[in-house]
Amino acid sequence: MTIFYGDKNTFLPSHLNFGKYALDEISKFKDKVALIDAATKKKITYKELAQSFVNVAFYLEQRGLKKNDVVAICSENRIEYMITALAVFSTGATLTCMNGIYNKDEIIHALHISKPKYIFLSQNTNERYYESIKSLNMIKNFYVFDDVPTNSETISFKEILQSNIDISSFKFKEFKEFNGGIAVIMYSSGTTGPAKGVKLTHSNLIIATQQPVLSPKDHVILSIAPWSSSLGLIFTLHEVVCGRTSVFLPRFSENLFLEAIQTYKVGVLIVVPPVIIIMCKSITAKNYDLSSIEIVYSGGAPLNQALITELKSTFPNIKYILQGYGMTEATGAITGELVTKYKEGSVGTVLKGNIVKIVDVNTRKILGPRQAGEVCVKGPVLFDGYIEIDNKSILDEDGFYKTGDIAYYDEDGFFYIVDRIKEIIKYKGWQVSPSELEDLLLQHPAIKDVGVIGRPDDFTGELPTAFIVKKPNINVTETEITEYVAKKVSPWKRLHGGVIFVKEIPKNASGKILRRKLREMLPKLPTSKL
Repeated sequence: MTIFYGDKNTFLPSHLNFGKYALDEISKFKDKVALIDAATKKKITYKELAQSFVNVAFYLEQRGLKKNDVVAICSENRIEYMITALAVFSTGATLTCMNGIYNKDEIIHALHISKPKYIFLSQNTNERYYESIKSLNMIKNFYVFDDVPTNSETISFKEILQSNIDISSFKFKEFKEFNGGIAVIMYSSGTTGPAKGVKLTHSNLIIATQQPVLSPKDHVILSIAPWSSSLGLIFTLHEVVCGRTSVFLPRFSENLFLEAIQTYKVGVLIVVPPVIIIMCKSITAKNYDLSSIEIVYSGGAPLNQALITELKSTFPNIKYILQGYGMTEATGAITGELVTKYKEGSVGTVLKGNIVKIVDVNTRKILGPRQAGEVCVKGPVLFDGYIEIDNKSILDEDGFYKTGDIAYYDEDGFFYIVDRIKEIIKYKGWQVSPSELEDLLLQHPAIKDVGVIGRPDDFTGELPTAFIVKKPNINVTETEITEYVAKKVSPWKRLHGGVIFVKEIPKNASGKILRRKLREMLPKLPTSKL
């Protein structure tokens, strides 16, 4: 029985301001390119990035932004987004990042959680949400990233960048408390219910960005995760602090993704499993030179062995397929693999700033190797709690956060994710893992994507039910799929709830299946009979 400790060698500057910490780090890289927008081809060097975010910080303070005020960004990924984020950290204000594909109700829900006074929007999100946001009478100032005519209530980002102050003269806000104050409010993935506001501190960010780089080689990195997600924001901040060149997409497009790899000779891909599926099944990938890819790092959801094998077969130039496991509440990664320390199929070992144990779901007893139980985590990267939610219920008696994820570790300390506690299907007392069935179904030649849930049933508890996206121009029936599964699994794991064909599987920005959305799509069917 073991409690795992990540690397304890961490550094916290006395000022405890992540913006100041980031500036001190990125000032080392000067004229090296920091960020590249693959859609617009726009680039920014580290020197330009430093000057820009200090200019924006100065502007915002001059217009009344104070320590602990909340500033929202609702936009697709773009260079101005990262400039603004670093600027907000520098002022001691709190950033909140909202997904640009939220519907209006979700935007309003997020705004009521974080209560920002200022908001930065792209032209697209401004057009979609402005009236809804304005009606709340919450926002003091609206800023728009694009240099386009806007209504009289909005201010162009171009105007903000006009100042050009001496960086050395800017006074970064310092913190006296150990955690450095709340740096950013993120939103939980919402896979099982409405999103919650997750408070991450300056100390959380400083330590999280001290995680080791994937490879000692200075690869160009391509990440597609939106910066409204912890996978996107925390990882990109990490790469910026470490002086890497990061290519990003405003939104995912298969051809733009492949073109970016070829154009910028990308060596490392940071992706979620659905993108790996697209890569393996793409009919246009052969038209691009993808030979520069050496490392694929997958996060957001477990990567099954069949998909790992297919990726290696399709792209033999890839040397390493690595995985990590984490969550917003742990400021990104909890475990991870490096090119110097990995086991194929695992999600790696415990990373810096984390203390991890696996416990029995019922007895709460700490478990030993290869015993599956709930992942519990604490340490200096653990979040500062949820907004307006009693946090006592989410921690155990020793202060560990109860993640709700089921995993086990092996004799070498490598972790393997099994499933979510709330997603485990219970059929006649048997436990069925949705991800196990999904991995199996994805191996079927007619299936493009899949999501499995339990359909409530009065007699059996839940019936395993598969939502299937068929490949184009391929016919397959429900009977063929249920028989395919029946031949490969134990009786209780069969698709007793049947198959439902859909056009797409709802997922969040990190690639996790939104099973609550699938449950909403369930037809009203009679319960089974014993």
